[in-house]
Amino acid sequence: SEPQERSKVLETHLTVDRKASGQLYGEPIDFRGLRYAPINELGVVYLFGIVSRDLGFYIEALQQGFPDCEGKYLHDKKKKLWAKARVEFEYKASTFKEHGHDPNQCDFIVCWINDWPDCPINVIELRTEILKLSPK
Repeated sequence: SEPQERSKVLETHLTVDRKASGQLYGEPIDFRGLRYAPINELGVVYLFGIVSRDLGFYIEALQQGFPDCEGKYLHDKKKKLWAKARVEFEYKASTFKEHGHDPNQCDFIVCWINDWPDCPINVIELRTEILKLSPK
């Protein structure tokens, strides 16, 4: 039928356009120069770089191996005490478990989506944190 043919043409056209551009985007967030939400781990790393100081972190090293990041975080604001922070970046927190990472070797998972409610280590869900940091 005609609607089915139009649908196939549109589907083919959209597929070709996506392949030509090679890029997909997350939802628009317009946060401090980042136009779209992360759709992968690299987007999470970039966004954390934008907000790390706001969240009380100082970054000392980034690497490809586990854990992805080392630094310090403000452990006690009143006493101005800092502690070591071993950070693993994931798009979704549960990926940490899927990769078989050792929770004893990491202090924080920084992710876009926290889909691991009973995670044994601290999880920082950036999609929640940026709402707290956005101008009202």
